[in-house]
Order: sequence, then C-alpha cells, then structure tokens
Amino acid sequence: MKKKQQRIVRKQLYETLHPDRLPLDFIAAIAGDRELTAEERKSFEHLLTQHGDKIYVDMLFVLTHQYFPEETARQLWDNIICHKKTMETRLGRALGISVAAMDYLTNVDKVLEAPCVISKRKIVEIAEIALKDGLTQLFDVSTFRTKLGTEIKRYKRYGSEVSLIMMDIDDFKQVNDSYGHPEGDRVLSEISTLILKTARDLDICSRYGGEEFAVILPQTGQQEALRLAERIRKRVENRFKKDLNVTISLGVATCPRVAKSAEALVSKADKALFQSKKRGKNRVTLS
Repeated sequence: MKKKQQRIVRKQLYETLHPDRLPLDFIAAIAGDRELTAEERKSFEHLLTQHGDKIYVDMLFVLTHQYFPEETARQLWDNIICHKKTMETRLGRALGISVAAMDYLTNVDKVLEAPCVISKRKIVEIAEIALKDGLTQLFDVSTFRTKLGTEIKRYKRYGSEVSLIMMDIDDFKQVNDSYGHPEGDRVLSEISTLILKTARDLDICSRYGGEEFAVILPQTGQQEALRLAERIRKRVENRFKKDLNVTISLGVATCPRVAKSAEALVSKADKALFQSKKRGKNRVTLS
C-alpha cells in the first residue's frame, strides 16, 4: 500500500503545517547555532517535560517540512547534531542546523530524495490544494477532523471558545433525480462558494461528506456562530429562490458550552442539524 499511503500523506502534512510549531531561531539555538538564553533554556526544559520526544518531531518538521514519527525523530535529531559537529570540525567553520539536517537526511541517511529549495508560502499553497475537496475547494473531511482537533487543543490550553456549524442541503436527492448529477454538482459548488464568501478569514470551511458541510469557528461563542449560520442560510435561500428553490438546514454547537471534545462537538452540532430538518428545514438550530 505505497508505504501506508506515504505514511497517511505524511501525517496529513503534519497536522496541516503544524500551527503551533516552534520558531526556527529557537530550534537553531537548541542545536547549538547560538547560546540559549536562560528563558529559552527554561522553556526548552518545560517543553521536554510536557511533550517528551514529540518536540523532536516538531523541530524536524520546521527544518525539513517532513513528518517523522515520534519513535524515530529523537534518534534522527541526535544523528543530525552529531553530523553537524563532524562537518564543522572538517570545514573549520560554523554550520547552520538547517544545512546540517538537509545534508544528513539527503546524503547520509538518504531519507530525503532530490530536495529542492521552496518558499514557505509555496508549501502552504501546495498543502492547501492537497487537502481540499476537488469539486467544492473546501477542506476534505480528514483535514476537517485534524483542524477541529487542533482547535479543541487550543481550547484546552488557553480556554478559548470554538464553535461548529454543520449544514446539509435540503432534499438534495430530488435535485439529482430531477435535473441530473451535473446540476447537483453545480449546486454543491455554488453553495460552497457562498459559504466561503460568508465565512471569516479565520474560519475553516469543509465538505463533510456528500451534501453536508461544516464550518469551524475558532475563538467564537454561540451568538456570533448563530449569526454567521443565519447569514449563510439566507444567502443560499436568496441565491436559489428563483432557481431550483434549494435551501439548507444548519446546526450550531459551541465548546465548552455544550461539549469539550471534537467528537462530542460534532455530535451536538449534528443533532441540532437534525432538529432543523425535523422542524421544517431551511432553518438554524442551536444545540
């Protein structure tokens, strides 16, 4: 299975480019490129205590944009540091950790093949394409789960609220049956565009499956989430009022008000969506 689907697309591009990654300058200091300040040393010790060997996964990802499993990351890091010191002795000059890492992983361990220089912005662009649904250009369900998990971790660490909107196209089967699947695809695409245009820059819009969508709202309470859900509902209703008469039903749930885990939050929002369907469709229900 192609090395377990290339290690599940390199662990979903390491949790979608790892939003909480360590600063490169801090990693360089840990590697010996410069002296760690007292505060940095204390911070590093705290990270080791809190996260263990996962910190080496983080550091290698920042250096190479490659995901290495926790069970091998520490050994790789130690080997790179040893390689760095050997090269510095031979060259008679300091060598940055980035150069040492790329040289070791390319020429010694040969984990990386034909690496090339690429800007961080371009990497983000490629990642966004790889993690999106082809038809709707929204994040796919796997990426949705990763990003929701990240926001729940953020809540547990900082106490910030996160809301979730689940939505489903009403009677979508009738659209496909009456007008054909190409017309159904057009409806999915247009609704996706409306969701993206209505959502804020920080919101995470996903195709949850079939005709169902989800929007993660970081740092957002239930009232603001309700207002956004209602704006989406109205825009869809107005767009299709004279064309197919398509509407959507929505459910809203907020962490930690009604749930404190990703699974529970999805369940609460989904149940609220079901209530919208039960109460006549084309409406928003709060969990």
